[in-house]
Amino acid sequence: MRNVFREWLDRRRAEASGQVDVVYTWVDGGDPEFRRAFEHYASAPQPTTAAGARRFRDSDELRYSLRSLEAYVPWAGRIFLVTNGQVPRWLRRDHPRLRLVRHEDIFPDASHLPTFNSAAIESHLHRIPGISRRFLYLNDDFFFGRPVARDQFVTADGRPRIWVDTWELPFSDGDPDDLAVQWLHYARDLLTAALGQRRLASPIHGPIMLDRKALGRVESRWRRDFARTSASRFRVGRMVMPHVLYVHWLAARGGCELSVNSAEQCSFVMFQPPLARVEQELEELRRIRPLCFCINDDWDDAPETKADLLRRFLEDCFPRASSFETVGPAPADR
Repeated sequence: MRNVFREWLDRRRAEASGQVDVVYTWVDGGDPEFRRAFEHYASAPQPTTAAGARRFRDSDELRYSLRSLEAYVPWAGRIFLVTNGQVPRWLRRDHPRLRLVRHEDIFPDASHLPTFNSAAIESHLHRIPGISRRFLYLNDDFFFGRPVARDQFVTADGRPRIWVDTWELPFSDGDPDDLAVQWLHYARDLLTAALGQRRLASPIHGPIMLDRKALGRVESRWRRDFARTSASRFRVGRMVMPHVLYVHWLAARGGCELSVNSAEQCSFVMFQPPLARVEQELEELRRIRPLCFCINDDWDDAPETKADLLRRFLEDCFPRASSFETVGPAPADR
């Protein structure tokens, strides 16, 4: 049962101290119960680009992401892990800084669950009980490569600093099978209708500082689109990407600062054939040690090949177990 008073007290303490919590979303697609639920609710075979096995595959990325967070982001507050009820087998559940959040804790309409749609989950992150006003949101395949100063994500006057790429949101739908392009183009349509013609840079695929209250206002502005996305158990075209709407809605009001990304700030590696190219890009990550990086899974063949190479790379980068692991340093309370 939720302890509403504790949640309220936690939030008040976090806001009074300027604490920045961290939110991860995670799923283990190899879990038999998950696969049964997936197959039960999928009325037809889902396209690989939308819901292939790689979209839900767990290769222990979260373990190494937490190692990088603990090593390089000393100002991070509590860790909120949002899942469908699954918990990584290696996770120290009694860690004083860890909060486990189930989808049913944040979805107002239980009929939308279970969901297999990351955008649906993202549309409710501002409802996480007790979360700080501003929080850093990460996928489990985001990592920090070197020490991160707070001002990389928070400006001197306390606004979110949000990193964007040099290219703009797409002006057309493009390939009908490329759902990501469709979502970004739909975001452009919605933002242009609301804000007028303007340059709309694409946010990086990396950690983003979210403002809980601002994200709630964005939901109110596009309530129908958020509700439709929440109700979509699987990824579909012309679906909202909440963080993209949030970035430009907030920027238009001066509520955040947009900073242009570089390879040294945030890098991206797509794990897909040929393997030699992936190895070369991982070696480049070792060389430049970007502030943060993402290793995205787009590998369909021989998953053990991908898992072995990825684990060797991450173990080399982050060899020291974090306090969030059942075998590792004792957790420190804050």
